[in-house]
Formats: sequence, structure tokens, C-alpha cells
Amino acid sequence: MLTVAIIAFHSSAEARVKLKKPIPELCYDCHEELKKALSDTFVHELFKKGDCITCHNSHVSSVPGLLDDRVGSICLNCHEYIKKLMTTGRVHNILRNGNCSECHTPHSSNIAKLLADEEKELCVRCHAESKEQAGKAHGCLPFKKGECSACHDSHASADKSLMRSEPTALCSECHVPRCKADGVSIASIVKDMDCTSCHSGHGSENSSALGPYGHTAFMNKDCGTCHNPITPGGAVSVRFKGEALCFNCHKKEEYIYVKDVQHAKGQSSQCNLCHSHHSSDKQDLTVTEGEVCIECHEKTEKRTVEMERGLKTKECSPIKDRKCFECHIPGHSDQTLSFRSDGIEMCARCHTSEHSSTHPVGHDIIDPRNGETVTCISCHSMHAARNDFMLTHDRNRSLCIQCHNK
Repeated sequence: MLTVAIIAFHSSAEARVKLKKPIPELCYDCHEELKKALSDTFVHELFKKGDCITCHNSHVSSVPGLLDDRVGSICLNCHEYIKKLMTTGRVHNILRNGNCSECHTPHSSNIAKLLADEEKELCVRCHAESKEQAGKAHGCLPFKKGECSACHDSHASADKSLMRSEPTALCSECHVPRCKADGVSIASIVKDMDCTSCHSGHGSENSSALGPYGHTAFMNKDCGTCHNPITPGGAVSVRFKGEALCFNCHKKEEYIYVKDVQHAKGQSSQCNLCHSHHSSDKQDLTVTEGEVCIECHEKTEKRTVEMERGLKTKECSPIKDRKCFECHIPGHSDQTLSFRSDGIEMCARCHTSEHSSTHPVGHDIIDPRNGETVTCISCHSMHAARNDFMLTHDRNRSLCIQCHNK
């Protein structure tokens, strides 16, 4: 029996290696366009060597392109530096979801780093607001040239907005602070501040690239509205403490204002948690919420990343873009989890067609699992779904029988 087994194994091995032609010539018999791609300016090292089976399975795969694994996993097998960089903190959405081929071509390119298009063109595919800012009168020179990587790391960074280093250090490589307030130099005071709290790192119609959006007083350089008189060499202070400074102009009764002790913990002002007090890239002067929220909600972020990798259907747009304020508005909501509105209205704002044909929801419909009102999030999970349409369970059976088990 042992002899037979050895002969069988030997025969199988012989059959396996007796290819009609050696790789990669065998592959090029069908993939002629790839052979031509070898003449491009930049060629992936594995492709240049003809090592096709490092990335592809020659027979069958559950991944398009007969890949051995998902694109991101394959790339990180070799690109250890990128894999290590992903542990530094903030990770580019595309990389986090393993979609390397959104930016890079896997075989060859006529653009350095195997980019699928020119750098600026790649970035504006997702960052449409940047394309709009590029035409503004004032702005950062590298940005106007389309050199996004001069300031941002396209993969991951420990600093906000994937900047190559902390904003003040990065900006000072080209700019020496010359800031003034009420005609008095405050360069020595702002030298360690985040430059982007006042200046746009991209483009603005305002001189010194202030904004593009900002408090009226700040944009008009009327510092005295909020600050005590500024004197040479003196400290910069505000006229009122905490939220009282904001409500000096913004009347509390004009807003839904809820004291949010949990979110405001450690903040000099609850407003400063979500709003920039000088300027912002956003019209409502809000911060980049995805970066602020993740500082505390790390577990939620990890669950969301796992969800995105496992879903076959797309997640909600606010989730994908980490636009937390689309659903949560700390300090302006008395709903659970600081939801913008209840669990039905909040979803129906975008999902109008689904809402018209939904499973019964509302105050008259009680969830037998917990005795609470059935809402959209009774069945859909925004951060931890494992099934199509962001459902908590398989809709063909297991989801329904949780309630309809008789």
C-alpha cells in the first residue's frame, strides 16, 4: 500500500509541473495586454519577474481576478512598511478597507508608485471639496500644484487629516508665522498652535487663506468681539469663560442645547468639542468628526472596519465617510446616543423609498425581544452589521424568527 501511495503521489506531482509552457509565457498566451504592459515606465517587481502565482491562483478563487486573497491582504504580505504604518493611528479609508487597487495599478503604470492616475486626480475622486478649493484665489502652493503628498501621507499617519507631521511643524517648513491681532504681533503666541485652526491648508477666497469659513468677527479681524485687548508680549485671553463666550452672540434659545457632561468632559467649553472657534473647511464650523470621535470611540471604529470588510452590500454613506454628525449631534440632542432624531426619522431622511415599504415600525409596534419600540436600528446595525443591507442577522431566516418564532 505504501508503494502504491508513493507512486500515486509521484504521478500527481509530475502532472502538476508538466505545464504546456513556463509561467509567465503560459499566462501571456491569453493575457496579451499584460505582456505589452511590461514596457510601461514603472512595473511591479513581481510582475516584471513573471511571478504571477504569488498573487493569483491559476485555477479557482472566491476573489475577482483569481486572486489568492483580498487585494489588501495580498499587498500587505510584501509591503511590511505600510502594514506597520497602519498601527500609527489614522488610516486612509481606502487602505483600511483593503482597496489598494483604487489608487495603484497592480501590474504597471506610467506614473511613479504605480499610481492609477495623477496624484491630484486620484484624490479629488473622493475629496470633491478639494477640487472646488483648488480654484480659490489664495491657498497653499503644494495644494495648488496638486502635490497632495507634500503634506499628507496617502496611507496612514499619527496626525490629523493624514498629515505627514503635526500641522504647525509641517507648515513652518515653508512659512514663518507673521500673525497679527488688532495690529499686534502674536507670532510668538501662535508658533505652537495648529495653523489650520485659522488658515485653510488648501484654498480660500480670503487673504492669508483664512477660512474658507469662519466666525464673522474672526474673518473681519475684529478680535475684540471675543478677546480682551491684546497687548505686545501679553497673553491672549477671552472675555467670557466656557459656553458663555459663545452665547454672547449665539442666543441659547435659538438652538437645541443640551448639557452633555459625557462629551464635554475635560473641555473648557462644550462648544469647542465639535466647533472650531476661528475657522473651518465646513460652513457650520464643525471639526472633522471622524478624527475627533475615534479618539474615544476606538472600539466602535474597529467594529466598523470589521463590518466594512465583511459586507457584500455597501454601508451607509455617513458610515463610509465617517461623517458622524450626520446621525449624532452631541450637545444638540436629547435622544439616546445623541441621535439627530429618533431611530426612525433619522434614517428616513435619506432612505425615503425604504421607509415607504418598511417592516412596521413606530410606537404601536413593540419588539418582543426587549419590549421597546421597533425602529430601523432594531434590525439594522450601523457599526457592527454582518449581513446584507447592514442587518444584524440573515434576513432569509434568522433575523425574522427572533420575533416570529411561532
